[in-house]
Amino acid sequence: MKTMLRVLAAAAIAAAAGDASATNGMRMIGFGPVQDGMGGANAAAGLDAASVLTNPATMSGLPGRIDFGASYFKPKVEYSATAPAGAGTVMSSGATLTSDRGGSPVPAFGLVVPMSDDLRFGLGAYGVGGMGVDFQQNLYGGTTFSSYSQMRFTPGVSYRVNDLLSVGVTANLAYATMEYAAASGMGQAGHDSASSFGGGATLGLLVTPAEWLRVGAAYETTTWFRSFEFNTPAQPALGLSAGHDRISFNQPQSATLGLAVNPFRPLLLALDVQWIRWSESNGQNQPTFTASNGALPWNLNWSNQIVYKVGAQYTLPRKVMLRAGYNYGKTPVDSTRAFENVAFPAIAEHHLTAGIGHEITKKASINAAFGWSPTKTLTGSNPNQGIASYQAKMSQLSFDAGFAYLF
Repeated sequence: MKTMLRVLAAAAIAAAAGDASATNGMRMIGFGPVQDGMGGANAAAGLDAASVLTNPATMSGLPGRIDFGASYFKPKVEYSATAPAGAGTVMSSGATLTSDRGGSPVPAFGLVVPMSDDLRFGLGAYGVGGMGVDFQQNLYGGTTFSSYSQMRFTPGVSYRVNDLLSVGVTANLAYATMEYAAASGMGQAGHDSASSFGGGATLGLLVTPAEWLRVGAAYETTTWFRSFEFNTPAQPALGLSAGHDRISFNQPQSATLGLAVNPFRPLLLALDVQWIRWSESNGQNQPTFTASNGALPWNLNWSNQIVYKVGAQYTLPRKVMLRAGYNYGKTPVDSTRAFENVAFPAIAEHHLTAGIGHEITKKASINAAFGWSPTKTLTGSNPNQGIASYQAKMSQLSFDAGFAYLF
């Protein structure tokens, strides 16, 4: 299983799942072109095989199908910072730097197999989130580089209990990589790439009180990871000896409630509300950091987050589907954590999406989606970190394309 996860992750682990700008607080807003075209609203809609990730119970309403494709993200991340007067910190006052991390692709694969009239088996392999920047020398007179990427492999099942209720469950098998080279002023040695395996589960319910109304609910447990292990080099100029560092970095639990309404046959409306408990993994004094050479720990101090997702799909004649969506989640970051917010600027809040699909035949279809997150600016300070003031900015563009086949 570990070998399979490495193979599936290899194509995605260096992709946009490593950019905070590609996610809503280190999470993708949706998975694949259908969900992304709907702003990520899918807890009750259950439109494609990526439902195995969002709410496995919705697979009960799907025929046998396979969905595969890719997403491409083009983020733009900038910051500027100034040092306190007389601090002696090497920092170009007011200079604006742009992250050199460019756009990247993320593959997507989902499968639903009917085992009987009421039982479905599902499988998904998706890049699900991450963060990262690559800034040239400025802050503390050094470069600032960070990268975190996570791939998830999700086998699961759904069962239709009756016409009213369906249930589902998946095992969330995850593989992640982490790497960072923090500015020397934070007392950090370079940390070359480390990887870790993790696991969790997702439980789902789907209630269909009427033909035109579906109510979905999903609970995702914490994804627990083994510690990331780093051997760090000696840095005599900083008084740091060679050492072995350990970072414990899990991914948080979440809960989602969704509605899907068909007011008339060509139109589908979807609404999801998702709660993400960032405080357990990225909160105060998180992620947990054990340094053998006295390097300063991280303190992201993120708060919990509520994300709102709204989507619509309208089916035209000739089997053309038009989609639109909106996704909003207030940034969970603490503006006083100046250095952390430069290194991990998870500040994107608003996402506008549009998509289109076309049934080429009764069994084959193509889908595409476009997303835009307008510039979000965050300002703050932390004199204790040698930063009198800072400003971080982020915007993003994304494009998804995929192919689906029914069997």
